[in-house]
Amino acid sequence: MYTLFISTYSNLLTIGILKDDKLILKKEKESIKSHSTILIPTIDDSLKELNINTKDLSLIIVINGPGSFTGVRLGVTVAKTLAFTLNAKIKTITSIDALAISDSNLNEKIVTVKDNKGYYYGVYENNKLTCNIKYLEKESFENKYNKPNTNYYLDIEKINKYLKNIKETNPHEVKAIYIKKIEALNDK
Repeated sequence: MYTLFISTYSNLLTIGILKDDKLILKKEKESIKSHSTILIPTIDDSLKELNINTKDLSLIIVINGPGSFTGVRLGVTVAKTLAFTLNAKIKTITSIDALAISDSNLNEKIVTVKDNKGYYYGVYENNKLTCNIKYLEKESFENKYNKPNTNYYLDIEKINKYLKNIKETNPHEVKAIYIKKIEALNDK
């Protein structure tokens, strides 16, 4: 059984392929405003490198936000399309939860995802998210929480293990999570 992991919520595009729950390939590419041109080729190159076909994929895991508005939409759209056309299962995880799960020293921590103007964040106590994921502009966040955690390492095997007990979603029901209001609408 092969699983494809897709993360496009930040400038670091991450693709992972697991076989029977073991990570066999991970590719990370720094990409500023070019996820749309490198995501599909990176997936294709990864599958070719392992000599497997898209039809061998039985599960797609995608980070569905929050993060880069365009990056999240792209990752979710590609994941949904692959899951639907391949009749594969699909599971989603937020960027905040994925980072929290990847961090073995979580216990009590604030997990953040930075954008140009501020931070998406989740507060964890005893390894559990204590409230909904929120967004604060940089100055407000730093006044409230001081220096943010900037660990952006994704442990794909841990994320996959966590999702084992989470039911898959119908590809048509997978949605991106944005949290903050779209800036163009805020200007009206």
